Amino acid sequence: MLEYEVYLKEIVSMIERIENSIGNMDFEAFSNDINLFDATLMRLHFIGETIKSIPYAIKKDYKNIKWRKHSRLRDIISHKYSKVNKNIIWDVLQFLPELKEQIKEILNK
Repeated sequence: MLEYEVYLKEIVSMIERIENSIGNMDFEAFSNDINLFDATLMRLHFIGETIKSIPYAIKKDYKNIKWRKHSRLRDIISHKYSKVNKNIIWDVLQFLPELKEQIKEILNK
């Protein structure tokens, strides 16, 4: 297994952990659960950090994935943690299933 494939599997795993933690929760329940919110931010941070480790050649081959947006979210979480907007994070979470499927497609090739 190539190193970048390990990274991609880690991202899929982290997305699944987020999905399992949130389940069918609505925004209000999510935003009121500070421990879950913090855990979710940490997992999003991990995803962004891991994306930074994926080689440019892979990112170039899969331009349909918003690599940069996910890695920039990591930067915001790291450097402006207290200013992270719960609504924006909730919106990001709605796109994680799509990211997971895109990454699985890479792994299946």
